[in-house]
Amino acid sequence: MKYDELALIRLFTDKEIKEYTIKDSSHGEKDFRETIFVTDQNGLRYIVKVACNTFTTKESVRMWQKCAEEYRLQGYYCPRILTDINGRFPKVNYKGYECVAYAEEYSLYKTAEDFVGEKRFRDELYIMTARIAAKRYDYTDIPSAYTLFDLFPGDEMDEVEQNAVDFRSYCETLPECFIKQAKEIFKRWEDNRKELEKVYHKLPFSVFQADFNDSNVLLDKDGNFVGICDFNLAGRDEFLNYLFREIYCGSFEEELSEILRALKIASDYYRFSNDEIEVAPLIYRCVKPLWYTRVQALKEAKDDTKAIQACLDAMENAQTREIDFEKYMR
Repeated sequence: MKYDELALIRLFTDKEIKEYTIKDSSHGEKDFRETIFVTDQNGLRYIVKVACNTFTTKESVRMWQKCAEEYRLQGYYCPRILTDINGRFPKVNYKGYECVAYAEEYSLYKTAEDFVGEKRFRDELYIMTARIAAKRYDYTDIPSAYTLFDLFPGDEMDEVEQNAVDFRSYCETLPECFIKQAKEIFKRWEDNRKELEKVYHKLPFSVFQADFNDSNVLLDKDGNFVGICDFNLAGRDEFLNYLFREIYCGSFEEELSEILRALKIASDYYRFSNDEIEVAPLIYRCVKPLWYTRVQALKEAKDDTKAIQACLDAMENAQTREIDFEKYMR
């Protein structure tokens, strides 16, 4: 059976529909996504979502539903993820795609995108993430989109490895005078990654929402943090990797300062293990020096040899500098 918008909506309600609007948020032919904003005859608003991609399955949507409920149990507002009227997340033929369909409550709050310049919520995000990490949830083996050494559905390599490979490929186009340093940087990254892989899966894991995008952070009318939405990148992850990945801002110094501040805040809600403290420098050196923003800065340097040198030197310094993470994690 092929579904149009109204037939799709009727899977989730028997009320008369007053109005609906559609937003297409697809990312190419292999990642079809559509959101239908619905208002029924009683004025109740909710959202119906359909997706055809590698990471939206019935299993993953049930995990997102569970994840949102666990965040709610910790006192954070999250719009509930809803089944159809038969208690399922149905597969439907919609606009030529075999999609998984599910619904969400319409959020009671606006997102941080609606509060220009408002960043007070960052501390609350760190606290929330530390509290979720402390629960050490193990209800899924599905990795988050930020995973290291595992593959998010549909990916050929994890994102950190992909960034490093992009760095290596781009460095082949640099002037000859930079090739030696670039190769040393990549080799150092490979060595760090191999050392990290030996111990990584022995570290504590939990299940995180995994996307601090401003469009997912929910604030009340006064700009106070109340919760989070959009769990489609959620999954199992290691706390330090997740926290470090969620922080990318400005220069290396500015970014590191924010990471250390986040660790200090988190330490009041999460007890870091000795293994985590010991491996923190290795995670930083694996994740941050060749992060995509750094590779992009190198590309933007183009033919400016001083700018190229500055980028490579900053990457190298991030790989080799001594950082006292323990001071902020105890």
